[in-house]
Amino acid sequence: MRLLMMLILALMITSVIGILGVQMFGGSGNNDKPPDVIQQPEPK
Repeated sequence: MRLLMMLILALMITSVIGILGVQMFGGSGNNDKPPDVIQQPEPK
């Protein structure tokens, strides 16, 4: 029973750390400017 509680606690901690890591490295750094618009040539 104690092993199961420790496993659940460890999974919760790793998920929180993963979410914070994604927000720090992937999310907030690239949101300052809008994404580049891909311009396509007009059909002839």
